[in-house]
Amino acid sequence: MNIYTINAALAVFAAIGLTACSPHSTTHSDPHSNQHTEQTMTYDFTASNAITITRSGSFDLDMTPDAALPLFTAPGEKLWIPTWEPMILNGDGFEKGTVFVTAHAGHKTYWHVMDYDTGLHHALYVRVTPGVDTGTVDVSLVPNESGGSTVTVSYQLTSLSTAGSTLLQKNYSAEKYAQMMEEWRSMIVGSRDKIDAHFSR
Repeated sequence: MNIYTINAALAVFAAIGLTACSPHSTTHSDPHSNQHTEQTMTYDFTASNAITITRSGSFDLDMTPDAALPLFTAPGEKLWIPTWEPMILNGDGFEKGTVFVTAHAGHKTYWHVMDYDTGLHHALYVRVTPGVDTGTVDVSLVPNESGGSTVTVSYQLTSLSTAGSTLLQKNYSAEKYAQMMEEWRSMIVGSRDKIDAHFSR
């Protein structure tokens, strides 16, 4: 993870009220003294408990990379995912630095756009679902031989709790991820009339 990913993650943590602390201690200020006291901080979920899942998959679209890239943004996905209702907190959804939140299955996920490059046809997101998981979603598009695009979507997620580990193993198995990629392709193809009408305005 490079410094830009770390900075993006910290920005998301700050947006949802999470603060960084040492895994060994925390400092408390005494309002009646110039002294600081340290107390040992213990965690019930550590690296030995967490799991990280990395998945990557590709599919082809009959759209150029220029036309397809906006579909993989907070506002763009509303055109082909019926249940996608992001709330944008900062930015317009099509620029680096955008922050937005989504809700699904009783959980809120906070997203920070780390990169949105229309020249390289690349988007990178840092996402945090408090108490569940955190990680990155990377989307890259290249021209294919048919004049359309090959879309590659890569997830790297680390669990933040035992329940989060269970959900990652259940929802992001290799088989489930391949199914998700095919569902994305199918939903985009099935929404082409809506997509074309939106971007022709």
